[in-house]
Amino acid sequence: MHKTEKILVGLMAFFLVSCSNISQYCKHGVNAGYLGRVLRLQQQAGDNVPVSTVEVPETRVWADTAAVNVTWKQLSDVIFDRKWDEKMQMPMLYPSFSRNIKAMNGKTIAISGYVIPVDVKGGMYVLSANPNSSCFFCGGAGPETIMNLKFRSGKPEFETDDYVKFKGRLRLNEKNIYELYYNLEDAVLIGK
Repeated sequence: MHKTEKILVGLMAFFLVSCSNISQYCKHGVNAGYLGRVLRLQQQAGDNVPVSTVEVPETRVWADTAAVNVTWKQLSDVIFDRKWDEKMQMPMLYPSFSRNIKAMNGKTIAISGYVIPVDVKGGMYVLSANPNSSCFFCGGAGPETIMNLKFRSGKPEFETDDYVKFKGRLRLNEKNIYELYYNLEDAVLIGK
């Protein structure tokens, strides 16, 4: 094969992949992979699911509360230790948050990202630093690039990859395998 043919074949392959919806083959639904196992265990445990192991003073987020703008780059300042979990029958990642991240625990923050519906009927949504096709469930990103949204009230509806901004109280999770490492409680939509 000549050099120009190799380049042409490479460009055609690149074009085919970039124009395809490869994420349709991704198994990040409720019944597959890490998130599926966590959700199934969470449903089985019911009310016996432990709360976060990081102490946070109980506070409420109000409309007039000032929020600190936080970026996903700031939240990436975390190291993960891989430990085998008997219940999940798989290695789990346990975070060691930096001092800067721990200082944000329990504080009102504002953060932008892509919405990923996990369980629309149950009102479970995740905010991601990346669009669905390259999020933690599908792409090469890590678990520090997603955040569970716990809404203040109601069951809002979002489409996959809606890019929005939320305000809420950040709660860190260091040891509870039934939830994500970052949780935004009393989340309120403040911008699109």
